[in-house]
Amino acid sequence: MCYCVCRSIRVQIRTTASFTREVEGDVQHVVGYFQTMPQLINSSTDLDIDGIRSSLDSQVDHFNARGSGFTIDPILEFTLVITTYRPFHGRSYIPSPKWLQNKHCVVNVRNEDEKCFLWAVLSCLHEPPLTRNTAITINPT
Repeated sequence: MCYCVCRSIRVQIRTTASFTREVEGDVQHVVGYFQTMPQLINSSTDLDIDGIRSSLDSQVDHFNARGSGFTIDPILEFTLVITTYRPFHGRSYIPSPKWLQNKHCVVNVRNEDEKCFLWAVLSCLHEPPLTRNTAITINPT
């Protein structure tokens, strides 16, 4: 469970490992770099440790594909990247700055609910024959 001050976090693992193999009496050393996809963690979603381990295991297996003969040696670096996650979401109408209105290049739909994205898409699909910085009303049907 997420016990932090923020609502959601993203977690990603990055690791660097050393691989060795013996070829004709010589020992070859190769470094492999692996990372997991970021996982979104919040109050309703726990960290999927098994998924992380499975992802890293499959990446190592893919690295060793086609019988390369490399064996994993020490893990050189293991980094746990934790970032706050704050997804974009709609809010109510915010007036455009005057300098932007003066360019006559944006559509800023005035709305009284939190469906800004819906209104923005509808304003592009049903463009009124008005100037671009005029407030418009759209009735979805």
